Amino acid sequence: MIAFLSQLTHCIAVTLMTCNETPMMEQYTGDSFRDLTRIAKINDVMWSELFMLNRSALLEQMDAFANEFSRFREMLVQGDVEGMREVMKKATARRTLFDKPKTN
Repeated sequence: MIAFLSQLTHCIAVTLMTCNETPMMEQYTGDSFRDLTRIAKINDVMWSELFMLNRSALLEQMDAFANEFSRFREMLVQGDVEGMREVMKKATARRTLFDKPKTN
């Protein structure tokens, strides 16, 4: 669970921040990118140690993410709008489960 909910998310944020070297990108960035990459400001010593301590579980989760990302990419390549929409609907339904109930 830690590999998926914490460590994978940090790997994704770090990768997003290092996969594109466009100059002055920060001038064009919106809230969604900032929100998604907030955790990329990372303690490299601590997190690399945590990744190594849980290496096999983290690699499993990274593979699962890569497979799902590739599946979604293939839908885009094929122009499978319905397939992409179904994945998005599934994601929306699952994400809703994480919303905290509003309290008055």
